[in-house]
Amino acid sequence: MFLPTTTLTTLLPLLLLPPTTAHVKIESPVPYGAGNAAPALDTNPLLASGADFPCKQRPQVYKLVHENILPLSLPQTLSFQGQATHGGGSCQISLSRDREPTRASVWKVIHSIEGGCPSRNPGNVGNDPFGFGADRFEYQVPAEVPEGRYTLAFTWFNKIGEREMYMNCAPVTVTAGGAGKRALGVDNGTFVKGDGEGIEERGEAFDALPDMFVANIGNGCSTAASGTDLKFPDKNLGKYVQRIDTGPLTPPIGNCGSASSSSSSSSSNPAGGAGGAQADPVPSPSPSPSPSAAKPNPSTLTTQPRPSPTHSTSTTTLTHPASTTTTTASAAAAQTPALPAGLTTGPCPTPGKSLCSTDGSAWGTCDENHVVIYQPVAQGTRCDAALGVEVHSRRSRVLRGGL
Repeated sequence: MFLPTTTLTTLLPLLLLPPTTAHVKIESPVPYGAGNAAPALDTNPLLASGADFPCKQRPQVYKLVHENILPLSLPQTLSFQGQATHGGGSCQISLSRDREPTRASVWKVIHSIEGGCPSRNPGNVGNDPFGFGADRFEYQVPAEVPEGRYTLAFTWFNKIGEREMYMNCAPVTVTAGGAGKRALGVDNGTFVKGDGEGIEERGEAFDALPDMFVANIGNGCSTAASGTDLKFPDKNLGKYVQRIDTGPLTPPIGNCGSASSSSSSSSSNPAGGAGGAQADPVPSPSPSPSPSAAKPNPSTLTTQPRPSPTHSTSTTTLTHPASTTTTTASAAAAQTPALPAGLTTGPCPTPGKSLCSTDGSAWGTCDENHVVIYQPVAQGTRCDAALGVEVHSRRSRVLRGGL
């Protein structure tokens, strides 16, 4: 049968895709269910019905493996495991104040990538579900975000293949380590100043961030036909955007209303959730970096605005500190990196619970191995298991132990 040239052009990327049973999942930040800890996070998309939205609902979906520490306005790395990248697509990074999000949770976008995510390769980068080769991206937690504990969501709408939505979630603690620096936006692979200032209260600024875009999960909204990258609606795009030229951007189709289940800027505390009007507050640790929970990220990160058949090359190279992530203790002490100066470890009874040191000078989160890595609180701040007060230039804030 004769096929028109346009049809062959559309089908060619599909023919280039090797057979695979896996996709990709985030490596950094470290997601809930990372590694071999049951129930491990798989690489499949969300169900077409949306039954497992958000965060691929499953037993113990929010089992803590690593707590990711993200200082405000400092460069962080988004990286992936797996090689079935489906020709790329468009991705977002969003935050929810709920530590155990439900369908009622509100997600706020802090970074959007249009095209070339998680890879600019026109097909897959390989067929190894445990391999690497997808691109690495840089993002920042902008100054609009108050310090506290959040759930971070990585969402991906693939370019080639079935119309799907991928979603991985990770526990993060936002600290003031980079506060005072303006957040950076990205456009066409070039870093430009973001418009992160101008709203006096950061809580209000966070609420003003756009809602996360949701499609392909039975909500009446769908991405366009296979072969084009998604153009996020303006109301879901935000100010911090990276656009990678891998072809035309196509808007979604259907009833693509508010992405969050609730249009309210502050979520209620739904059953099974841990959210509220504000993120759980935490003391501000010193900006000393912690060892990476995944394999170490390089200090030099590249942004990649054009396709490449294998590994991408950069037209813009930025040198920054690597992402700061708190790691759990290794079963083999010899494999555990030495802790940076000022950090200490100790035993703890309850995984996921935040603790104060006995003298109140440090805090940390208990990991699944019942080990806590303590890091110093900010100068002028004391962490107390019963009650502590962090003094700010504008006001005092009460911090309670056992977050």
